[in-house]
Amino acid sequence: MDDSQKKASWLELFYDIAFVALVAQLTYLAYEYHKTPLDLINLFLVGYAIFIAWWAATANGNLKPTETTKDKLSVQVQMVGAFLMSITMPQVFEGQYFGFFATLGLLRFVQAGMVWRIYRTHPESRPVTYNILHGFVVAAGLWTLSAFVPPGYHYIFAFAALAVDILTPLTTGKGNSTRYLNVNHLRERLGLFLILVMGESMIVVALTNTAAELNITQPAVVFSGLGMMIALWWLYFGYSDRHQSIRPRNLFIFIHSHGLLFGSIILLSAGYKMAIEQVDSFTSGWFVVSGATGVLVALTLIRLMLNAKMFSIILRTGFFLVVTAAVLLLTVLYGTVHGLVMLTSLLFVAVAIFDYTINDDGAVEKSSE
Repeated sequence: MDDSQKKASWLELFYDIAFVALVAQLTYLAYEYHKTPLDLINLFLVGYAIFIAWWAATANGNLKPTETTKDKLSVQVQMVGAFLMSITMPQVFEGQYFGFFATLGLLRFVQAGMVWRIYRTHPESRPVTYNILHGFVVAAGLWTLSAFVPPGYHYIFAFAALAVDILTPLTTGKGNSTRYLNVNHLRERLGLFLILVMGESMIVVALTNTAAELNITQPAVVFSGLGMMIALWWLYFGYSDRHQSIRPRNLFIFIHSHGLLFGSIILLSAGYKMAIEQVDSFTSGWFVVSGATGVLVALTLIRLMLNAKMFSIILRTGFFLVVTAAVLLLTVLYGTVHGLVMLTSLLFVAVAIFDYTINDDGAVEKSSE
């Protein structure tokens, strides 16, 4: 099989559905639990843990040219684990950590076992030192331990596990450089999961609208959310299509920038839900602004990793900041949180239009149509 032609499989798309359920659950929990610093810590920790768990299976599938029956069963066992995490996630925000973190630890052990199977089935490219495998096993153990220690102390083990999971791929061991990730497949997987996260965001907003009393403001906020997602599609996929063959300069930054992007969309969804239901207007405004800022930072990092020229990045970012300043000023002087939400969406639409007309050298592109 030509590795350059590797495509996302039906199994991988099936696996993504389980994690979209996790993303949806986290969005609703962000809407409900956001009032204390501990809530925000839980949102960060749970959200990043979800991304790590999704990414581990994605990387494993990336390295395998085919899927055996054992691979398929292993992935579907992980799907069961993801659903158990979704069921037990609300308990984390109520101070009960056992179910979620114990399940996450077991899931990470299964994923470490898949790494071990790669070593056994591909001895010709197996690294001499197993630092990657050792790191994942240690992280899985720390996640599991975090479920058994008293509340409060579990954060020590949980954040240690998260740090080990994030940093392990950066460690160097003899022979590790013999296996490369297939970047075409990697970018396709990240893009497909982004589509699912964006779709989940739109569903959350649409369902919120059906549950609320309709007036002229709420449908306007709903359609502004749709406009935001359309603008994000152009900013991400419009640019990605023009740089499809480029290998990112730094895969670590490229991958984790997507984690920031996914998390920022969750904040946007929760902020739109609050704005529509007119719950905690101040917080909804901050959620939308924080989510929009996170999207901007993530897109900028992704583009820098795809060799975008710094002049082009500065030009686009400068335009964004100028328009943002004007939007915030108008909102503070004359507007409400609904105005902030709708103007933020209009801002992204304006940036998407501007971005599409400027190439990477900063020159205006001529339409080929």
